[in-house]
Amino acid sequence: MVPTVARPPVDTQPNLGSDGAGDRRSRPRLPPPSRVPTQEGPQGLRFDFNDGCRVMLPDTGQPWRVRLSDLETANVLFDIELRSGHVNSSKRYFVPFRVEVWSGHELLLRHDYDAAGRDVLIQFPVGTLGDIIGWLSYAIKFKELHQCRLTCAMGEALIPLFRSAYPDVGFVTHELVEAERYYATYSVGLFFDDTDLVHHPRDFRQVGLHTTAAHILGVDPAEQPPRVALSEDSPPIAEPYVCIAVQATTQCKHWNHPGGWDRIVGFLKATGYRVVCIDQKADRSHGPFRTQIPRDAEDQTGDRPLTERARWLKHAALFVGLSSGLSWLAWAVGTPVVLISGFTHPSNEFATPYRIINYHACNGCWHDAHHRFDHEDALWCPRWKGTPRQFECTRLITAEQVEGALRRIPGFGQGLRPQPNLQPSNVQPPRGDPAFAATSASAGAEEPVALAALLAQPHGDVPRGGLAVGVTVAAGRLSDQAAAQIAAGDAAANASDLVTALQSYKQTIDIVRYLTQAEPDNALFQRNLSVALNRIGAVLFVQRNLQGAHAAYSASLAIVQKLTAANLANPSFQRDLAWCHALLADVLTDQGRHAEAFDQRRSNAALITRLANAAPDDLALQQLLATSYQRLGDAFVPLGNIDGALTVYRISLGLTKRGLDASGQDPAWNQIYTTLLQKIRAALLAQRQLAPQS
Repeated sequence: MVPTVARPPVDTQPNLGSDGAGDRRSRPRLPPPSRVPTQEGPQGLRFDFNDGCRVMLPDTGQPWRVRLSDLETANVLFDIELRSGHVNSSKRYFVPFRVEVWSGHELLLRHDYDAAGRDVLIQFPVGTLGDIIGWLSYAIKFKELHQCRLTCAMGEALIPLFRSAYPDVGFVTHELVEAERYYATYSVGLFFDDTDLVHHPRDFRQVGLHTTAAHILGVDPAEQPPRVALSEDSPPIAEPYVCIAVQATTQCKHWNHPGGWDRIVGFLKATGYRVVCIDQKADRSHGPFRTQIPRDAEDQTGDRPLTERARWLKHAALFVGLSSGLSWLAWAVGTPVVLISGFTHPSNEFATPYRIINYHACNGCWHDAHHRFDHEDALWCPRWKGTPRQFECTRLITAEQVEGALRRIPGFGQGLRPQPNLQPSNVQPPRGDPAFAATSASAGAEEPVALAALLAQPHGDVPRGGLAVGVTVAAGRLSDQAAAQIAAGDAAANASDLVTALQSYKQTIDIVRYLTQAEPDNALFQRNLSVALNRIGAVLFVQRNLQGAHAAYSASLAIVQKLTAANLANPSFQRDLAWCHALLADVLTDQGRHAEAFDQRRSNAALITRLANAAPDDLALQQLLATSYQRLGDAFVPLGNIDGALTVYRISLGLTKRGLDASGQDPAWNQIYTTLLQKIRAALLAQRQLAPQS
């Protein structure tokens, strides 16, 4: 990092605009920082963290020495002596700086970045909708991590969506920014030409449109939709309906399949939905390409407030759209999104089970650094423009492919609002991860849930009777019935029908208990009983019946402990036991019983360590081990043992680095690595805040 020195401060703010992209030809500039750093130091020196770390040094007749360091990496970034002038770090994204200034041989200032209780500005470009929706939650994460007083600067049209949802955040237009107020300022955007990585640490084309904000701000990149507050929140029409948006700013974003929209509208109407188009414009042309509202769609286009469009989206059964702002708005209000895009890859947008792309066609040019996106070219198609293959990325997405995605949405065609699928994962994600949540029909709100990961466990199946040696025909049939009830319960749980799921799992319990009473020494039957109890515990956990979940998980744990003791050489039982400890730890944590939760996490880590040591080449087990240590580190935190948390996080980080090398930078390992860095950063920050002040 090479700061510029001994010069007056200059305006180095990037040009940002539509899509957040730096485009110096036509986009307005963001407000520059104050010309003089805002924080006062001794002997007239000043410093702040607005647009990087800045230090201003007056001429006192004595030589100055300035050193900038990174607290996280413990690297000295810059060290210089000068008579007077300005020092400005070259990196403008978040870095936890330490600033040290000497006059002669006397240390006058040592300041570690600490935004707690201070004013911080995070500014977003104007003229864009989806980008801001994708980025805002990372600004909120920054506020929560650093406990700062946050102001967000953005376009005026977006502010009504968020102001009431975040009353402790200031929302202003760029014209009202008071640059002299802020301890730190960060600019979030897409920096196409930033080859020196001045404004972002990683190219947004590699990490995704929304998660680039996490890297700029140094927060956890796990995606999370922002809250949206609506003054008018009632359904605009009584009948079940679907919203669509067919327009976009450039033709490469359009669904270019001939007649595709008309066919999908007809399909939706035949299924029983009204279809409402909520684009800003009903008719739009890009050169020879013209896109109009589908002929059988209801017209709610026009210059309407974003809050009105959010209201339509919130109560829609689903939304069908493009890689554009209204898809992001639908995601923010919790509506299932069928997103059609070929010029971007799915990593560019929020996760949706109903993402449409055809990999048989040319695709993903947005992510190709060799082809800079041109906002001025409405017909941008860098590889095939002017040829018969132009825009084939979406022209070859058929209506049949879109219809198939629609049919996968739970509840589709039943006149009911479809609910998102539970998204299973082989690695249990951090608590609070939106991919690790489900909606309880009784609770009516999203809660942390062990259900999705439970259903994904390969050792969580109830085997059918025909697979068990020595089981009688009658017992085999009952085992088949138990397996069928588990499958029915899983299907109901994936459709968020937890009442039906619980009934199915309880019927499984009745069947398996009958079998265990008939053959109490049959390990298979005992294990099946444990599996069914775990599923009941998971449903109760989602419904926030923590006492019931604790009872179910405890009963399952007792069964598996006996099975493990009687079958010490069976690694499957040891893995089951580790899983039971993890589930019980989840409940104990939510009950506030942190010491007991810690004991369960420690038992889980010990078992996984034993299994992983026995199979050092099993990357799945090694990944489970890294995650287990990460969770153990989490369990140290509420006990006030930050040193213990840091120690375990660093062990997990070492395991993760080895996993990354062995797996060829597998995305799952990358996610664990990024999460661990964030947790280590938060722990270091907490450690500094708890340290006695000298």
